[in-house]
Amino acid sequence: MNSKAQRILGISLIVLTWVFWGMIFVIPFLKLGMRISAVLIAALLIGTNAFWIGIFLVGKEYAKKFQVVKKLKKWFRHKQTF
Repeated sequence: MNSKAQRILGISLIVLTWVFWGMIFVIPFLKLGMRISAVLIAALLIGTNAFWIGIFLVGKEYAKKFQVVKKLKKWFRHKQTF
């Protein structure tokens, strides 16, 4: 697999992970049985491993772009005074 295809697959997996997390919050409001909802949520949580596979595929350079946590910590540390 060439690097462009790896990058596209990796980014797709990362985006798919965000969709999984969004579905986890929607499933409880659907009229499904409790067991089916629990199985779907468990499957989606396991599916979030796609994020780590995606990060592995896109490589170090692109993975740095997804480091939102660092930026959020820096933003919260910066206190504004009025």
